[in-house]
Formats: sequence, C-alpha cells, structure tokens
Amino acid sequence: MRTLKLLIEYDGTGYCGWQRQRGSAAGGAPSVQATLEAAVAAVTGEAAEVVGAGRTDAGVHACGQVASLVTRSRIAAGRMPAALNGHLPYDIRVLAAEDAPDGFHARHDAVARTYRYEILNRRAPSALRRYRAYHVPEPLDAEAMRRALAPLVGRHDFAAYRGAGSHAKTTACVVREAVWRRDGDLLALTITADRFLRHMVRMLVGTLVRVGRGRLEPESPVRFLADPDNRRTGPTAPAHALYLVRVDYGDASDG
Repeated sequence: MRTLKLLIEYDGTGYCGWQRQRGSAAGGAPSVQATLEAAVAAVTGEAAEVVGAGRTDAGVHACGQVASLVTRSRIAAGRMPAALNGHLPYDIRVLAAEDAPDGFHARHDAVARTYRYEILNRRAPSALRRYRAYHVPEPLDAEAMRRALAPLVGRHDFAAYRGAGSHAKTTACVVREAVWRRDGDLLALTITADRFLRHMVRMLVGTLVRVGRGRLEPESPVRFLADPDNRRTGPTAPAHALYLVRVDYGDASDG
C-alpha cells in the first residue's frame, strides 16, 4: 500500500461541492470527490477514498486543492495525473501527483489554507466572469475595506462569521494574512488561516462589501466578533467567486 498526494484544479460550477453526498438523488449535481474516486477506480481498479484538504461548497472553485488516497497501484506518481485526467470531465484536472509518507492525510495534516475571493466592481456585468466573480455595480471604497479587514488578522473567535449548519467544535481561528488588492475593475481578497468555519470567507466578504458601499463603519466588522449572533454580519457573498488557492503542510509536505 502507498499514499499518493494529488494537486487538483476544478471549476465548481456544475458540482454540489467537494464532498460526496450520502444518498444523492439520481440526476442531482455530482460531487468533485465522487468524480475523482470514479476516475481512480477506472485507473487502478480499486474503490479508494480520495480525501480533500478543503470541503469546498457548491459552486466554489479550486486551483490548489490537495487530496490524498491510499492505493495498491504501482503506477508511477508522475504518470498518475495523465492517467486520471483521461477519465475526468473537462472541469476537473489533476495537476501533479507524488508519493507521500505513510499516514499522510490531506485534511488533518494541513496547517493552513489560502482562499481568494474575486469581486467585479463595475457598472456593467461580465459575459465571461459571470460564474467566476461577484458582480458589485456600485463603487466600492477599497481603502475602507482594507481598514476594516486589518483588525481581523490574528487569533479571534469567528462565531459571528459562521454559517448555518456548522458543526465545528471550536470557532477560534488564526488568520495569518488577509489582503485586498485592486487591479482595474477586479477587487480580490486573499486570506490565509489555520482553519476556516463554514461560509466564513463569504460572510466576511459580505460584511466588508457593506463597508465598501458606505453602509457600515470600518470599525464594525471587528466589533461584531464580540457577538456570536451572526445576524449582524454578512450577507453571505455568492459561492461562485471563491477559490481555494493553496494548502500548506509545513516543511515536511508543503502543498
């Protein structure tokens, strides 16, 4: 038996999310996980579980998802991406594969994840980015959004930015870095943390957009941390503008 580590890119538009859905009805949107597992079965002849580092929601994309699987296959790791891609749809691609230490687990061993959220900030909507960026037609004050974001870096209880349905045992997270960058009409948030709560990035974005529109003071988002009632935060920004861009594992197995 050996453990493989995969680097995966996917367009989440047509999927119910990363995680395989128990008892999914026929005809419903597939999961990224189940689609990858079907490709692994076709290549290796095994029913192997593919474990993802991030359980991305329906519509969320990834350009740096990491997954692990245990297999008896003797196919060289370097040949595995092409073999799997031959059995995958056009919107999922395995970019790289390598042998990992025994016991490596893509989710449990991760020490940080980085997400990017993209906002198209112009009056006209986009024909090309309608499933890639959140269209906000009103002008946004990026500097106010940066001031509102800065105090959220560090260790905080993010219960106020937790979406419904979260079963996390703790709501404390360490945000290592968070930056807004503007490039013409595109305004993008890049955020790295040791862990994220359900819908946390999207609720942060929804709150910060209110700041950018002038509907909240820049001091409000950090003040909301003191109240775990999330009715003051958000709204939850759309999923289709969110990307999982990187997973870190430290020196031993850096993604």
